[in-house]
Amino acid sequence: MAKFTDLNEFFSDGLDLPVGGKVYHVPPASAEVGLFCQKLMAAGISAANGQEIDAAELDDDGEKDLYRRVLGDVYDQLISDGVSWAKIKHCGVTAFLWIATDEDTAAKHWRADPEAAAPQAKARAGRSTR
Repeated sequence: MAKFTDLNEFFSDGLDLPVGGKVYHVPPASAEVGLFCQKLMAAGISAANGQEIDAAELDDDGEKDLYRRVLGDVYDQLISDGVSWAKIKHCGVTAFLWIATDEDTAAKHWRADPEAAAPQAKARAGRSTR
């Protein structure tokens, strides 16, 4: 019979994001936030593949507060510390990807140059058939 190692011995409980010389610790997501992020990710993938999505499945209030939901108290700390909105968005998307997918995907986004990605996103948006 298989014996499992205690989850706390190898499982990272939170995400540390260094911004401007300070490390912000994003706490683990609640089940509610985790499920919301997975639903949002699935809807985004479906939309990107040209499939129709049921907009009623997504909560408008939840989408408006996505960064606050995924960052928790870190959102208020970033604002209090005067961090720019662009950096807060980068932190928020990183946390979203961590919650919806995994730490490696979040790390790839974290290291990405937002300025380099912007023209690519604009070009994709211009090719959209919707």
